[in-house]
Amino acid sequence: MRNEWNAISARALGSLALPEACERCFWIRQKIGEPPTVFPGIFSSIDSYSKKVLQAFLAQHQRIPHWFEQFGLHGQPIKSPHFAWFKIPVRNGQLILRGVPDEILLTPNGTLAILDYKTARFKADDSLRPLYEVQLNVYARIAENLQATKPDYPFPRPVETLGLIYYDPITEVDRADKIHSDGFLMEFRACWSPVARVDALVDALIERAWSILSSPTPPPAHPTCEACAAYRRIASVIAG
Repeated sequence: MRNEWNAISARALGSLALPEACERCFWIRQKIGEPPTVFPGIFSSIDSYSKKVLQAFLAQHQRIPHWFEQFGLHGQPIKSPHFAWFKIPVRNGQLILRGVPDEILLTPNGTLAILDYKTARFKADDSLRPLYEVQLNVYARIAENLQATKPDYPFPRPVETLGLIYYDPITEVDRADKIHSDGFLMEFRACWSPVARVDALVDALIERAWSILSSPTPPPAHPTCEACAAYRRIASVIAG
């Protein structure tokens, strides 16, 4: 069993908000862990690239990019907090909520704007939207309740704005100036998607997570869970 099974990431809690969330898989991931998966490194590289581009712009210009202002976002970026201390206890310490957002702005009125970046096609009906909403709300819950002892971080502080910035790849090419001597360029279009506060939902999911994890055995699988179906097939083959 994992020593920190009661430490739930913002993304893990958000996964319970998906329509076909599998409580058995949630229990296994938290209590035992999950096997490593083969994930193409290009996607994590692109995510890292988008953050590095913003960091380079901030370092050079000492202000946020102009598209933030077009979305109504104003403020001074805060250095990304470390995941080891950006966390809070809930349920009287029975569970720990943790996770670090991609961007936190200290707005002119003293509140916070918390943002997450998604390098993906911008779709209003994104199937992962429920997960993202909970994820951002967990970040807000932490920022508003964290008793930070580090002078460079203004926590706790009210969170006024939550949202997603999609970096949507521009794949329609009508110019030849993308070609350089050693490769070619790919551009991204920033799209803003605000997220509402769902405090009651976060509370309900915390209680649901505790109900799942306080059980010594995993709960039943979701009927449509492909992972659990694969485990059953493997078990049947091993059993002969």
